[in-house]
Amino acid sequence: MTRDEVLKHLEKIEDLPTLPEVVSRIIVLAQSPDVNIRDLSGLIHRDPPLAAKVLKVANAPYYRCFLKDIDSLDRAIILLGMEEIVNIVTSVSVMSVFVDKGRGTGFKRKQFWNHCVATGIIARSFARELSAKTAGKEFVGGLLHDIGKILLDAYFHSSFVEAYEYSIENRCPLFMAESRILGITHMEVGYLLALKWGLPQYLGDIILNHHWPDKARFKDMVAIVSIANLLAKAGKYAYGGEKSSFILSDQSGWQVLDNMGYTVGAVDMERFTMSMDNVGKEVDSYITTVSGHSNGR
Repeated sequence: MTRDEVLKHLEKIEDLPTLPEVVSRIIVLAQSPDVNIRDLSGLIHRDPPLAAKVLKVANAPYYRCFLKDIDSLDRAIILLGMEEIVNIVTSVSVMSVFVDKGRGTGFKRKQFWNHCVATGIIARSFARELSAKTAGKEFVGGLLHDIGKILLDAYFHSSFVEAYEYSIENRCPLFMAESRILGITHMEVGYLLALKWGLPQYLGDIILNHHWPDKARFKDMVAIVSIANLLAKAGKYAYGGEKSSFILSDQSGWQVLDNMGYTVGAVDMERFTMSMDNVGKEVDSYITTVSGHSNGR
């Protein structure tokens, strides 16, 4: 299979997943410096099922830290923050769009979402360590960074499984195996989906360049997600044949942040990685909260 064949096939697919228009608008609106609670709440209310789901999630144990119920979107936005509401909206919508068809072989959706959510959680923690002004965007970036894998699995299942198995057998990155067998990578396919969905440019940049932050336009944000991706794999949230051992200071994301003036060298990585022992519980809690069912392993 070649890259052109994959692209032509994708163009012909009539049921290619689409993100609800209101969700795309919410993600874009949240980036505006003039956005206010009423704007965001009003937009979410245009999709009543989504509004109900956001309120349900805001009252779930993962988020719940208040004595009284959160009974309105305005209150949810005030208490949880605009960035976290956008995270909830994106998580709920994307996980709903990509329902597991239960093929039973190859690609495991549960492991996939575990990795993506872990990457988002770690990216958020690492951004806070650096005092990076990424405003919660790094979580959504972590959540969506590998979204192209789902498209490859859904529409090129046999070839994608072959690539996955090749990556395991040869201990090589999955994107290298994809390129060898499909002629295209999950980053490229995910980027095309980001364009189709009209996602903000920073998300497309993360999806396309999380393995090469030095090539990115939004370098610090992509670098943070890139490092979080590596740490998630090292923390048992790998998916594919990538090796989990690496030297952080040798990684492109680390060097990008260092060159940009972030004090990465001052971060106590031993303490930070030890704090990641709780990531598993956070991942389970988050997925259970957002999906509404148990994330049993």
